[in-house]
Amino acid sequence: MKFTGWVAVALAGTLPIGGAFAEGGRPQDPVAWLNKIVKSGAEVTFSGTYVHQYGSRMETSRVTHVVDDAGEQEKLETLDGRPREIIRKNDDIVCYIPDAKVVKLDRKGARRFFPGLLSNVSDITENYSAKLGDVDRVAGFDCQVIVLDPKDGFRFGHRFCAELNSGLLMRAIMVSDKMEVLEQFTFTQLVMGSKVNPDLLKSTWADKRGVWQTDSSALQESPAVDSGWYVQSLPSGFRKILEVKRQMSGKPDPVIQQIYSDGLASVSVFIETAQPNEKMQAGLVQQGNYNLFIRPVPDQPFSVKVLGEVPRASLQQIGNSIAGRQR
Repeated sequence: MKFTGWVAVALAGTLPIGGAFAEGGRPQDPVAWLNKIVKSGAEVTFSGTYVHQYGSRMETSRVTHVVDDAGEQEKLETLDGRPREIIRKNDDIVCYIPDAKVVKLDRKGARRFFPGLLSNVSDITENYSAKLGDVDRVAGFDCQVIVLDPKDGFRFGHRFCAELNSGLLMRAIMVSDKMEVLEQFTFTQLVMGSKVNPDLLKSTWADKRGVWQTDSSALQESPAVDSGWYVQSLPSGFRKILEVKRQMSGKPDPVIQQIYSDGLASVSVFIETAQPNEKMQAGLVQQGNYNLFIRPVPDQPFSVKVLGEVPRASLQQIGNSIAGRQR
């Protein structure tokens, strides 16, 4: 939640449980566990503190998620560093940024927050080999480890740990091909069900909404934009899930953003008008735990930025195969 610039912009379904089950309704195969993780993230009431580690950085947040007759309500707040607070009621999102005295309005869309990181299990199993690991323990809860190994070099591996009874995701780890931990989310404290106090959903900053500046630009973006830009050689398993036109700070012209996903990993492609005399640092750049690939579009006044938590080969293949506008 502390990312800025392109990384911050890049960061934005419930499936029936399937497969065989053991006594007590616990799945016996990894695909059934993945489906249970998806289902629990939308249907379980919980409140807890988790640590997000990426690269050499670490931050602590608290999340409260309540499901009732009105649907889903959620509050996400940072507990260290600069304060941030996100309030969600079903698909409507309000983000409070006290330092800037700004309230941002948005919709859920493709955005996913821990522990609701998973969506389409069929896409996941198409691109990753899944198997069950041991039963582990996180924040005092026993949880089942599910191992996801990539089927090719265009994505990283994942290790999930799901609470044995509810299926709630307790820990999510992304690993490199050398088994280095690239990113992880881990609950350090958690309560579920009737133990959750609904007052935890109340916003700390809601009374400032009429005083601070309100940014509703995200609500005005069309999810059905077809810019004519396309990727000629998309890495296997990735598909476009969103394309929007954004007005970004410091950019005189709107920027096209396309989001591609394989069910777990996501890649954002930004296509913007190159400004006269603009100096561009072409090539690969690392921004924290994210890799960024930048290049100009030959013979056209545009530049391309490709950002994502994927191997560099994926970013380069996407960035180098972006085709100009179709006439």
